[in-house]
Amino acid sequence: MNPSRSATRDVIIASAIAGCAIAIPALWLVLTGNNIGRAAFDSIVYHERVIRTMVVEYPAFDLRNPLTTTTPGYHIILATVGRLISDSATALRLTSVVIGTAFVCLVAGWCARRRGVLDGTLLALPLACSLYVLGSAAWLLPDDLAWLLIAVVLMLCCRVESGRSWLALASIALFALVFVRQIQIWVAAPIWVAAWCGANQGPRRVITAILATLPAFALLGAFILLWHGLVPPRFQTSVTGFNIATPAFVLLQYALMIVGFLPWLAPAIVRSWSIHRRTMLLAAIVGLLLAAVPATTTLQDAGRFTGWWGPLGSVPSIAGHTNPIFLVLSPLGAALLTASFLGLPARTRAIFSVATIAFIVASSATFFSWQRYHEPYVLLSLAMISALQQSSSEQSPKVGWKILCVGAISVVLAMITLRGLVGDSIDPNELPAVEHRIPSETFPANVNSPQT
Repeated sequence: MNPSRSATRDVIIASAIAGCAIAIPALWLVLTGNNIGRAAFDSIVYHERVIRTMVVEYPAFDLRNPLTTTTPGYHIILATVGRLISDSATALRLTSVVIGTAFVCLVAGWCARRRGVLDGTLLALPLACSLYVLGSAAWLLPDDLAWLLIAVVLMLCCRVESGRSWLALASIALFALVFVRQIQIWVAAPIWVAAWCGANQGPRRVITAILATLPAFALLGAFILLWHGLVPPRFQTSVTGFNIATPAFVLLQYALMIVGFLPWLAPAIVRSWSIHRRTMLLAAIVGLLLAAVPATTTLQDAGRFTGWWGPLGSVPSIAGHTNPIFLVLSPLGAALLTASFLGLPARTRAIFSVATIAFIVASSATFFSWQRYHEPYVLLSLAMISALQQSSSEQSPKVGWKILCVGAISVVLAMITLRGLVGDSIDPNELPAVEHRIPSETFPANVNSPQT
């Protein structure tokens, strides 16, 4: 068979299988009217109200103080659907299912083009099982659209062609990304690095890349001027700030999640330990410092709660300041991630190293150290660097080893997801938190919600 046709076949099959892995449970949640859990709460209490307000205002949106911490790109898309097709809760949620499925399909297809249909399917499976990806697909949350655009930019950066088409497309995707979630402006950094490390590297090429990303920065600046801050005024007292425990928490998640990707990353890790041991040890020391200096105990008032913070809170702390699990897993995550990067070609190594550092810095620029802000990127980056590893055919991991490792982490994630979908349905008349309301503001019920 023609190699090009074979690769296309692999892309289609892997995308279809991985897409079904998220679309089927998401559709079940939508069609059964399930409204249980954190994603349902945020969807009904905040995002659905924003979308319905925009449907009424369409197209003259009032963006001065919306009931969302994010820029309004996702909500405008859903409002367009509501205006032109149907504003029923089912129709809006089905649109979200399409977005979430497209994200998982994109990752599966991209990995399959490089590693074959089995690897493409397996590498995307943890994303499909993640509560934070499935939740955004089944309810009205902007997260999956942002992760989709982040994946697009990173995939464009990884292209090896010397032309500028990738840069133009990356610039457009970055602009769209900032219009969906402003904190993701960090994705400009890997674009600059990709340009610097390109075939015709040099200051002029980097300047071109910086200029290409200026529209996204201008858009961010426009919203900062409109809101007098990084988020709408009603949220500026509750989510703004920094959380210096976030870097260690992200590295801990890498240490946990990398287990599922070891069949692809283990050769690079073993090779790096032999050749780049000092680099790995240096990364571990950095991880240890990041875990030891900030407080890493579970504490809601400090933004350290939900996700892995819950079970970690049962571990006795050191001097009421440090969770000992962090002292083990954060350095381990830093060392293993560094070793995995060392298995990449130089250009992609630079892209993912800078992207991950930029992501961690940006994620720290919010009061809440929430796993839902981190886990999809952790899984996305691990899937991509696994697909890009330099390994000969004789080093290819055994099929059983792949299925066992990916299956283990996917089952864990699926169990967490199931646990998050147990409880009472969210009342469609539930009001936003008091600190997010404006005096005399009224909140009509979501009249099209399945519960009413």
